[in-house]
Amino acid sequence: MRLNLKIITPTILIIYFLLGIYLSINTGISHDEFHEQLNWEIHIKAIYEFFKSGSYDNLLNYKDRYHGVGFHLFSQPFQYIFSTPISEYLVISKYGGILLSKHIAIFIIFFVSGLFFYKICRLLINNNLFCNLSILFYLFYPYLFGHSLFNPKDIPFLSLWVICTYFIIKILKELYCKKKVRTKNVLILSFLTSYLISIRITGILIFVEYLVFLLDNDCVLLKLLVENVLPPLFDMSFLVLPILDQQRLQLNRQFLSLFHQK
Repeated sequence: MRLNLKIITPTILIIYFLLGIYLSINTGISHDEFHEQLNWEIHIKAIYEFFKSGSYDNLLNYKDRYHGVGFHLFSQPFQYIFSTPISEYLVISKYGGILLSKHIAIFIIFFVSGLFFYKICRLLINNNLFCNLSILFYLFYPYLFGHSLFNPKDIPFLSLWVICTYFIIKILKELYCKKKVRTKNVLILSFLTSYLISIRITGILIFVEYLVFLLDNDCVLLKLLVENVLPPLFDMSFLVLPILDQQRLQLNRQFLSLFHQK
């Protein structure tokens, strides 16, 4: 059975990945995808204006200025590469190709989160059959699979949350077993946490999850984590928040205004 799983599971995942990519560009466009793209375009225009003149009033006056656009940083290369081929293949407008090409990035990040879900299972339950079944149940769950073909907000948010969960478990396990943690893992978790918050501000609730994991362990681990992990994690998470953050933009605007005064 173990030998078969090494062949069967990767084969299923490869077929799933290729089929998902195909379905994602043939699933149509939801009503809010135009709005999500507009949010990105307004933010990008505001950044250009900010560095050019120190002003970004068009963003400040935009009604959805607080909607996170972090996922677009990941999806832009896919949209740039695949928008034209998709528009030609489906005989649709160039703008339609831009919207549909984002679906590829959405499905890929969901697929990657499935791999990390598998890694979480391996950390917690070292049972090959259980872990292989878990990733299949996760990826083939109808609601998640359906939304992974087009949802530009919820699926990236879910995926980053799962990936962050893997790294916090990995860090805690290192602390518990070895009484130390690698700086690389803390930096990765800090960056991913900030990226999660940039997708949707409610991502800040993941700190509650971190706290739950923390309180679920003994006092020795609590002391180690508080002294060695939480301070740099908290600092780095907010240090690397994207420049799209409104309060940081406001501070930058005040600073740059000193150089634009006549």
